[in-house]
Amino acid sequence: MGERDEQGAVEPGADQVEPQLQPVIEAMATLRRRCPWSSRQDHQSLEKYAREETDELIVALEDFMTAPTSENRAAVVEELGDVFYQVLFHSALLDESSGHAYGHSLGAIIDGLEAKLIRRHPLAFTDEAGDEMASLEDVEREYRRIKAEEKAAAPGEDRTR
Repeated sequence: MGERDEQGAVEPGADQVEPQLQPVIEAMATLRRRCPWSSRQDHQSLEKYAREETDELIVALEDFMTAPTSENRAAVVEELGDVFYQVLFHSALLDESSGHAYGHSLGAIIDGLEAKLIRRHPLAFTDEAGDEMASLEDVEREYRRIKAEEKAAAPGEDRTR
């Protein structure tokens, strides 16, 4: 979705994710047009499903951490898909309410997340250290500083998450 610069280089294979998004965006658009249940949903009616799917993901992750079997891994992948469906559904609702094409909000979500990851982790994305990992203490200190700056720069807007 977002362009990558030298600091935001992705690993081989990651470029395959973006083309896979268009079919799921189109599937969501079809559901909104042609499924009586999906077409009646709104942000409020979906809230309980977002909570349920998140809870199910947590259980699957706990199971996987206890016993990292292929079956438990598959359960985590399935639950991540269900949580992603919630993100996809809510982003489609945002697109509808603002008159944008399906996928616009999802692209903004992905671009915003990428920017936040890079902005909040400058020690990982610097060219100065090469491939060396910064210390945990330095990373935590820098992360707290950046979050405080963001909060101070945008009072009333919650950018702390």
